[in-house]
Amino acid sequence: MSDLEKYQAKSTTEVDEYKCTLSDELRKLAESELRETDEVRSHGIKAMRDWILDNPRIIKCRMDSSWLLRFLRFRKFSIPMAQEALERYLIFREGLYGYDWFSNLDFNRPNLVDLLDKGVIIPLPNRDKNGRQVLMYRLAGVDPSIPDIGNTFLTLSTLFFESLLDIEENQIRGINYMGDVTGLQLGHVNIIPLETCYKFGKNIEKTCAARHKGFHIVNMPSTVQYIANFALKHMPDKLRERVSFCSTIEEVDCVEKKNLPKEYGGEVSMEDMIKPWKETLNAKKQFFLDYSKMQVNQKLYPQQVLKCVVSALKINLNSSDMFEQASNCSEEDLSGLQGSFRKLEID
Repeated sequence: MSDLEKYQAKSTTEVDEYKCTLSDELRKLAESELRETDEVRSHGIKAMRDWILDNPRIIKCRMDSSWLLRFLRFRKFSIPMAQEALERYLIFREGLYGYDWFSNLDFNRPNLVDLLDKGVIIPLPNRDKNGRQVLMYRLAGVDPSIPDIGNTFLTLSTLFFESLLDIEENQIRGINYMGDVTGLQLGHVNIIPLETCYKFGKNIEKTCAARHKGFHIVNMPSTVQYIANFALKHMPDKLRERVSFCSTIEEVDCVEKKNLPKEYGGEVSMEDMIKPWKETLNAKKQFFLDYSKMQVNQKLYPQQVLKCVVSALKINLNSSDMFEQASNCSEEDLSGLQGSFRKLEID
């Protein structure tokens, strides 16, 4: 039995022999920023596959090269760190914390296509001046009165992330974010509960294998500025330094105006930007539904880890005393966060 056939027994996707199609520019960038060479890459992919095969906690997961490289590049080819990120991703997506935006990636779920048509999230077709993908968010297009709309919004975000991060150039260059929050109201604050935002944010730091290069927030209403202050307070320093607030869309200097939607002064309408993505996501519907085949053995984890308790993120998943460590973890007391949030609102 060949190595690829051996790995296939545990993979939900075809186990491929990686063929490098990176341009010379991307190869040089990957080596200088991520320590990636042909030898390092080949060793990393094989090490990840061997580890998955031998890991009794992982029942099934993707083992194609692109997916494994996503985690390896995220952790700059530190294999132990890439393994932790991948395993925690698998745990997080099973949804034991009460939400299913990772585990139920059905493109035709209620209200999801409507959010897409409204341009709530738009991957701009042209890259920024550094060659990075730009994701544009228009949060006022979310109707907070629709039941479960927060979950639907996060599902759409996940579908875009999973699609974009399968592109090697995005894994290497990273992603820029631009959020037009014009018209954002207090009702939008409650579409995702505070406790979920906190747990989501802290776990995403460990599991979302993307290089987040910049967050550009446009036209933040003064009435909800405290929300941004609250979020910034609980972000890692590295990400906090990449957040900028702009009064107008023209101040987002990483994107040329002509590359914005026509409704923002660009050359292509939002509808024309969205149409190919609707076709792409619809074509990949079964692929994303197959994500439900990825599975961990829940019996081999403490409940605190399965529920993605923030304090459990410090637990070494490979340690022999994982369950003992978990006994010192408990669900977060978010009263302090709630108090801080209310104080910011009052101020």
